[in-house]
Amino acid sequence: MEAFKSLEMKKWVELLNNKDPAFRLSDIPTYIDAIVGTASGAGIDDRKMLLEKGLVLMSRLGDKSEFSTRLQERVIDLLYKDLPHPQNGYLSLPSPGETTADVGMDGVKYAYRSADGRNYNPLVPLMGRAGRPYARTVPSTNLIPPSALPDAGLVFDTLLKRDRFVKHPGGISSLFFGFADLVIHSIFNTDHHDWSINKNSSYLDLSILYGSSQAEVESVRKLDGTGKLHNDVFADSRLLFMPPSACALLVLLSRNHNYIAKKLLDINERKSFTNPPPQDKAKRRQQDDELFHRARLVNCGYFMQIILGDYVGSILGLARDGHAWRLNPLKATRSGDHEVSPRGEGNVVSVEFNLLYRWHATLSEQDTKWTEDLFKKLFNGKDPSKITVEDFKNAAHEHMVKQLPADVKEWTFDGLKRGEDGNFNDDDLAKILLNATEWYSGSYKAAGTPEVLRVIEVLGIEQARSWGTCSLNEFRKFMGLKPYANFKEWNPDKAIYTAAESLYKDIDNLELHVGLQAEESKPPIPGAGLCPGYTISRAILADAVCLTRGDRFLTTDFTPYNFTSWGYQDCQFDPEDGSYGGMLTKMLFRFLPNHYPAGSAYAHFPFMVPTYMLGEMKKHGNEEWKNYTWTRPAQPKSFATVTSFAGVSRIVKEPKTFVAPYNARLTKLAKDQIISIPVQDVLVSDKIKLWQTFSQLTQKLILDKSIDRVGSADKFVDIIGDVINLVPVYWIAQEVIGIPLTTEVDLKDDDDVFEIKNLYKRFADVCEYVYLNFQPDNDWKLRSSAQDTFNKVTELASMHLAGIAGFSIFDKARHAIRNMKFKSHGFLKQLIEASSSSQPRPKELAAALFAEVVPTSAHFSQSIAHVVNFYLDDARANERKELVALLDNKGAPVTEEARAKVMGYVREALRKCPISPVSGVYRTSTTDTDVNGVHIQAGTTVFASVSAANLDPSVFGENPTSTSFTRPKDTSGILGLGEYGLLSSEFFETAALAMLSQILQLKNLGRSPGASGHLTRFTEEWHGTPSQKYISMKGQVQPWPDSLVVEYSA
Repeated sequence: MEAFKSLEMKKWVELLNNKDPAFRLSDIPTYIDAIVGTASGAGIDDRKMLLEKGLVLMSRLGDKSEFSTRLQERVIDLLYKDLPHPQNGYLSLPSPGETTADVGMDGVKYAYRSADGRNYNPLVPLMGRAGRPYARTVPSTNLIPPSALPDAGLVFDTLLKRDRFVKHPGGISSLFFGFADLVIHSIFNTDHHDWSINKNSSYLDLSILYGSSQAEVESVRKLDGTGKLHNDVFADSRLLFMPPSACALLVLLSRNHNYIAKKLLDINERKSFTNPPPQDKAKRRQQDDELFHRARLVNCGYFMQIILGDYVGSILGLARDGHAWRLNPLKATRSGDHEVSPRGEGNVVSVEFNLLYRWHATLSEQDTKWTEDLFKKLFNGKDPSKITVEDFKNAAHEHMVKQLPADVKEWTFDGLKRGEDGNFNDDDLAKILLNATEWYSGSYKAAGTPEVLRVIEVLGIEQARSWGTCSLNEFRKFMGLKPYANFKEWNPDKAIYTAAESLYKDIDNLELHVGLQAEESKPPIPGAGLCPGYTISRAILADAVCLTRGDRFLTTDFTPYNFTSWGYQDCQFDPEDGSYGGMLTKMLFRFLPNHYPAGSAYAHFPFMVPTYMLGEMKKHGNEEWKNYTWTRPAQPKSFATVTSFAGVSRIVKEPKTFVAPYNARLTKLAKDQIISIPVQDVLVSDKIKLWQTFSQLTQKLILDKSIDRVGSADKFVDIIGDVINLVPVYWIAQEVIGIPLTTEVDLKDDDDVFEIKNLYKRFADVCEYVYLNFQPDNDWKLRSSAQDTFNKVTELASMHLAGIAGFSIFDKARHAIRNMKFKSHGFLKQLIEASSSSQPRPKELAAALFAEVVPTSAHFSQSIAHVVNFYLDDARANERKELVALLDNKGAPVTEEARAKVMGYVREALRKCPISPVSGVYRTSTTDTDVNGVHIQAGTTVFASVSAANLDPSVFGENPTSTSFTRPKDTSGILGLGEYGLLSSEFFETAALAMLSQILQLKNLGRSPGASGHLTRFTEEWHGTPSQKYISMKGQVQPWPDSLVVEYSA
């Protein structure tokens, strides 16, 4: 506790000493004003930025600060209680006697979102359902009659019509408002026949994608037992008439649903699905329903995380200011009196917030031009100032109802064409999204709405009046804000406040819609990124909290049970992903990887104009901006797949023609320190010792980690998690480099000691970064982890090497102080002697050693895990006996003859179950060439399918899946990684066989009962070939097996 208090105090000292502190002594009057304003009922003066200062304080202190946590809980409670739950006023009475049942969903045991938003609150099932009246949050007592209000067109022409385009002062991109279109249209859809009715539900349920009725939901679904939607479809036709970035983003969310549904079916967590789906119609529908509903839950969770991370993060300026902290309204908390703070109570959107989200002033110059061209088409070139509300209604009916294809699979936007599979072209989607990121949005301002949208604004003003909406000051009072005393206080621009005063006479008469849009906007300061009017800024946070905290599927039912373990973790944000927890980043990388390369600022900060964001990052006072690429991504390179045995063999064996990315990544980690040193020669210089070391380590771990079956001589051991994965880590740490280890799992790694399983995870991250870094969404975290491991491990190795060479006394002093003895010094001395001719510096020697042994250690373990798992099957009991006999050589290395036979068994196991999790490798061609009939141009990315090559009938016969243990070495399968590190033939055939000799000779060896005795894995397709992936204990997809429990007799 004292340490915690000390850390908290240190944080406060750092904040006060910072050049841009979260809390200044000069802020005290602001807090006093808030207390006085609240106590007196006069309202908080939002011009003093109290909320912004509080948010900045929380973000700077971070999630680990007790004060920040408690302050956030109070802020969330305040924002949630800004609005009544449930709402106590509606525009009209809901229709009575409606059913609350969902057709065909009787007896369902999992949580799911209904088509129209019913049953979100089990006690009030129709709360927030689609087709219900809007709520009224603020009853108006303003006495001004409608006849006294100014003409709506005149209001637009004097207060709202854009006088000039002004770039957004906070660098917000047009794409932000494309996403805002998705949020707004998800919860607002006014019935054109009855303006009091909202045709959408009041929840962030992605109704724009799925629909708001059972018929709409059915129209987007394939209903083929996979839970998928038709390719690139969505349900809300209104988006077709928005700037195209909104539709492009919605298409990615549509793809995300299908990605999720496929993963849920592939993983099949509860073993309740069949693939292919059942032939029986009823069972197929039942499976399709569950996959669809679970995928929708995950996708909506993903949408919510984009809102809270990317969207609200941009509103608060968090990414701009370099902070991964986020406002978390979903968390379960208790109030000061220990009462549980409400969550999942339901929600009903109101007319006030419908008006609040009319953000037309932010339309970019390019999107304005797009809208002008659309309106010319819709209204036959009619002058925007002459278009009437009636004209708009007629055009909307003509183009959005009569001319729109009934089949959503035929919908298109911005002139895009669908392919034969129904998908839009990735190039087209990427162009729209990249453009939208480059384009500045407009600034919130009076006289900021493009004239082309005049009729939309006039319609909005008339709707607001028909609803009897409150005035701006009434809304501010309701939100606890100080009401404006006069028009100048509302907007100090003389042209604006004098025009408003002329139209409305009294500030209390100023309409909510007009007052919100023409209010003075905030400056871009810490805590303020969106920079709308002051009232909007305060209200949208309350709305964001209520929309998310009031949704039970984002709170009380947001669980691994409902989402599945994989689905739950897939829609969690990662604060260390290079985008400060951005979830849209992950989606761009996932579905447009060839257009958004790893490290691209366009992917990491899509809601910020890159040139602006670069300038802001340079102000942070560090070199972080150098980790990003700030130029627009180039067009993707050509791609080719090679599947033949001869072709793949050639690609793997010709590293100069087909360059692997491995060396470049290692060089990047080492910052060009890696030089050619005969590390491998030293590693295998004493094969007897190498065999004995791996044999003894394996035997010791089996003994140490085994547990007893009560009342029996039988034992159990996690042969992968506690033995196979750890043996090479122990060997590298103790025998090669000299890394201090501990087995205390609660002890975090520091500069002095490493927990063994954490070190395995670190080495696995290095392996994944160097060899398996195929998708850009993992690159940042893998690179960061690998870089940290490289730095720490090579620092230790350098210290040992310098001490051995006599360059440093620090290594000896350190050992003496910590009473450490390292077996590695003998090996390191050999390495120094073997490389003496080139006279490398300790750092260069350490880098070369790291590059040789660390990156392949996880692959080495995986190879042995696959072999052991292969021969544990009862069907291969005879082969296992033969292996045990061949490997039994009284503790000494096996003979050359036995080794060759054993390797036949090993290669056959790895042919059938390759160690490369994606069943192939990537290379880049350096020249134009032909590979078994496939023409490949220079610069082409080539995927060599190891899995397909190892089943090539021309090499492995008409039945390539059959097993043979006597194939010649040159036709016994391709491992895929070449002669690297611990996978080099000379090393592997000694160390791996030593481990296998200890494992396979265990008496009565077999799988443990139940799921723990089998690898938790699934198969998916990767470039047309099957790929094996594993599920971790936390439900995460990973390339490595992490557990397999076996049983044996003592």
